[in-house]
Amino acid sequence: MERPIPEPVVVSASAVADVGAVTELHELHGGRLFDFARHQGLEDTQAADAVQEAMLRLWRELQRGTRIDNPLAWAYRTTYRLAMEQHRVRRALARVLPRLAPAHPTYSGPEASDGVAVWTAVDRLPARQRQVLYLHYAGELPFADVASVIGISASAARTHASRALATLRVELADDEASR
Repeated sequence: MERPIPEPVVVSASAVADVGAVTELHELHGGRLFDFARHQGLEDTQAADAVQEAMLRLWRELQRGTRIDNPLAWAYRTTYRLAMEQHRVRRALARVLPRLAPAHPTYSGPEASDGVAVWTAVDRLPARQRQVLYLHYAGELPFADVASVIGISASAARTHASRALATLRVELADDEASR
């Protein structure tokens, strides 16, 4: 059986130039951008991710036709902003994490078992729904802040919460019926 011959991939000259420019910038200055990100307080993996994200954003902007007069300065500014965003997320999580501890109470009694059942069911939800519920209900953050922490819109956070609660209602009703 013969395999079909794939169609040739057509790449515009500007796309090749943009990729080449970003690749060259990364080869020449990636190490210094990484060091810069580390000096902004990021761990090695976070710094590497920030540099990679800055390069990706640069490439996207060039693909959109954005004129960037000084790509190196642009990359440094973007890396700096990504580092500051990491710090904002860490601060937000530091405020929220202590509030999450009561989610799994250690005392006993009927209220405790109900709470454990609810949060155990929450743990089985898809990641984004679980994050939204923990931040909103256990962390007591408004949806606008939840959205900011996990990088989605406030309406998307509300939608995830609504879907999660609908799933929990069904799941917990089934658990109650089976008792």
